Amino acid sequence: MISNKRQKDVTRHRSARGLRLSARRAESGMGIIEVLVALVVVSFGVLGMASLQLTGMKHSSGGFNRSKALLYAQSMATRIRLNPVAVDALTFKDFDSDTRSCATPPTPYCQARAGVGNTPTCTPEELAQVDMFTVSCGDLGSQGAEKGVVGTLPNGALTVTCLDATCTPDSAYNITVTWTEGRSRTEADELITRRVQVRLKP
Repeated sequence: MISNKRQKDVTRHRSARGLRLSARRAESGMGIIEVLVALVVVSFGVLGMASLQLTGMKHSSGGFNRSKALLYAQSMATRIRLNPVAVDALTFKDFDSDTRSCATPPTPYCQARAGVGNTPTCTPEELAQVDMFTVSCGDLGSQGAEKGVVGTLPNGALTVTCLDATCTPDSAYNITVTWTEGRSRTEADELITRRVQVRLKP
C-alpha cells in the first residue's frame, strides 16, 4: 500500500512538473510572437514616415522650382516692356531657348562684366538679344553663362510667343517657362512637364 501511494505521489509530481514546463514553453512562445508582431508594426511605421518625408521633399522642391520659374517669366516680361523699340521691330517674337546655345553669347554683349573693360554699346534690338540670353542662360561670367532658366531648372526652357498669327507691334505675347519634375531627370516615362505662363501686352 505504501509503495503504491508513493508511486502515485511520484506520478502526480511528474505530471505537475510537466504541466509547469508546458506552461513555460507556451509563455516563451507567446513572447516571441509578440516581439515579431511589434517589429512588423514598427517597420510599417518607419516606412510610412519615410514615405511622408519623401513626399514632403518632392512638394517642397516643386514649389521652389515654380517660384523660380515665375521670377524668370516676370523678368523677361519686364525686359520686353522696357524695350519698346525692339518690340516694334518684333525682335522678341518666336524666341525659344531650346534653339539657342548658352555657350554662344550674343555679340555685342552689352552688359557689364567683371574683368572686362568698356561695355560695348548696343542697339535696342541687340539689347533684346542679350536680355533673352541672360534670362535663358544667366549672366555671362569668366566660366561662361551661369544660372538662368536652363541652368537652374531641370530641363528648363523659355519661350516668347506672339499671340497673333501675323505678329504686329501691338500684339500680345505669352512668356512661358517650362521644366520637368519626377523621380528621374532622364527617364521620359517618369517625368512631368510643369509650366508657368505670363501674358504680356507691351
